[in-house]
Amino acid sequence: MSTEASEPDHPASPRVGRATSVYVGCVAVVGISLTAAAIRVDGLEIDATFWVVLLLAVLAWWFGSVEVDSGRVTLSFTSIVLLAAMALVGPAAAGIVGMLIGPMHEARNPLTVRIFNSGMFATMGVVGGFAYLVAGGDPGNDPVGPWQIVREIGIPVLFADVVQLVVNLVLLAVVVRLAAGMPMRAQVGRLLGTSGPAHLGYGIIAFILVVLWEPAGLGSASVFLILPPLVVAQWAYRQYAEEVKGHERALHVLVAAVEAKAPHLMGHSIRVADLSASMAEQLGLRSQAVADARVAGMLHDLGLTTLPTGLVRSTGVGNSRMRTYPSRGVQLLQGLSFLSGALDAIAHHREAVVPGSRDDLSVAALVVGLADEFDLLTEVGTADGVVLSTQEAVDLLRSTPSGREDLLRALDQALSRRAGVSA
Repeated sequence: MSTEASEPDHPASPRVGRATSVYVGCVAVVGISLTAAAIRVDGLEIDATFWVVLLLAVLAWWFGSVEVDSGRVTLSFTSIVLLAAMALVGPAAAGIVGMLIGPMHEARNPLTVRIFNSGMFATMGVVGGFAYLVAGGDPGNDPVGPWQIVREIGIPVLFADVVQLVVNLVLLAVVVRLAAGMPMRAQVGRLLGTSGPAHLGYGIIAFILVVLWEPAGLGSASVFLILPPLVVAQWAYRQYAEEVKGHERALHVLVAAVEAKAPHLMGHSIRVADLSASMAEQLGLRSQAVADARVAGMLHDLGLTTLPTGLVRSTGVGNSRMRTYPSRGVQLLQGLSFLSGALDAIAHHREAVVPGSRDDLSVAALVVGLADEFDLLTEVGTADGVVLSTQEAVDLLRSTPSGREDLLRALDQALSRRAGVSA
């Protein structure tokens, strides 16, 4: 279960695309070079253990992966296999395993993504393998006694796990920075929040596997004790992912209801959702807050479905007769626990762009309100039918008394990301 690269959320400009391709090539070359150097320095023993570890890599591919966090993080058995390889057969073999795992995972992804994953996993295997050695680990050694097992397997596996996580985060953060323009700090924070705690679990599972394999003397039979709970855990992740997809389908049904009521808002909710999530990421909000901002962006206009059709289609959202629609939307959604984090932003998003707005408004309400107002100005059109350019809209929002510089800066960065240009 590890974090892998996937297709970027937004298309990249040719300049950024070339930079990303060069970086991917460099990562692949580094992975191959490190693996070759590890073979030269530490050697590579092709024995039964090596082939069993390769079989584990094939099983990791066969069991597949699970996408969570709206597809931004992929969970598979990769990290466990890499950690086990580091402890059982050394850095060189771990590099080879990583190199083979990369292209196998997510075959539907473009070749560039699979090449990047191959180089990244090879790098993680070799660097983590040498970290295991530096921390006192000795592949193939059979320590005796609890303290010796902790000292010669437990601590080295934990240290290698942390090193592997750091390599994973840094390499991914750079490629996402180049491909989508997302700041590395925000990207690392998001990845730490989603996959960081899980890596501790990976280390524990790898530690148990190695202890069963060597000190306990079970050898390859230990795989049959480890795999069943892993398969059950992955099944549970799949159920959660399916539940999330079901929620997502329900949200799109609600958006369709809004667009049926107000055809002039076609596409507005999705654009506001994407822009709100991107702004929240630029502000460095935690993963759940980003997800809540996205949901609030999707459903911020749901209350319009409770108003007369003629009123909705003939007036703008700033009309005094429309002021109640945010609270109406919240009333419709109350009781749905998976939407509870988005209700405040839905209820107060219009207040965020009103001159002299309250100082106690949440960041989510301010983000969704600004994203909503920007899209109304640039895509839907003002009350008199005028559609502003991106720069005109940003200048107008900046000139309003309620314009906060940090939010406007996040908007600028999110727009640059959407355009595929590094901000």
